[in-house]
Amino acid sequence: MSSQTSELMVRIWDLWIRTFHWALAASITFLLISGNTGFLFYEWHRHIGEFVLLLIVFRILWSVIGSSNSSLIKLIAHPLRALAHLKHLISGQVPQERGHNAAGGWAVLAMLLLIGFQAVSGLFIADEDELIEGVFYGVIDYDLSERLLHLHHLNAELLMVLVGVHVFMVLLYLLRAGQNLITPMITGRMRWLDKTSPPTVRFTANWIGLVLFITCAVIIAWILNWFKF
Repeated sequence: MSSQTSELMVRIWDLWIRTFHWALAASITFLLISGNTGFLFYEWHRHIGEFVLLLIVFRILWSVIGSSNSSLIKLIAHPLRALAHLKHLISGQVPQERGHNAAGGWAVLAMLLLIGFQAVSGLFIADEDELIEGVFYGVIDYDLSERLLHLHHLNAELLMVLVGVHVFMVLLYLLRAGQNLITPMITGRMRWLDKTSPPTVRFTANWIGLVLFITCAVIIAWILNWFKF
């Protein structure tokens, strides 16, 4: 392989994957802080939680019509592949991938599952003093709502652990494998250093993502009665 290939800058993440990632990261950070400290809890916790639901719905649909490496189905890898990747990480010999690796794919799915449950459960519960209520609070049985509230709190603790593991792994990739995962999620491009040519990725036009996001926003706004028509 020529020296040009060793210095090749390749596109890896489209605009909407990056926008989703940072919007979700900021939202979850706020929700965890708000839920544990009470900071702006009554003013914004419910609203940001509903915005997270919008993000999750968009991400699921974008995995179908978006860029090829945004597919969630493709993240379901054989567990042995994930274990093998972690062994490579420990040894410091991690092959580059133009997307999520096998272990990272499972982490993404786990994160989306926990966040999705958190967003949906929040629609049916109220805080202990019932000063802030989900849009569908009272629709289901009170005992079921109380169980969901308990699971909502428990799931928030699991999310904090998963977020901590995520941050730790990003640092581990940087320090152990010399792979910077943060910059590509900002710029959308990565430096391809592998001796083989980078895998092909099909990118979807940004305007399609914009149309999809607006459509999702309108539907979620209607379901959750954001404008109280």
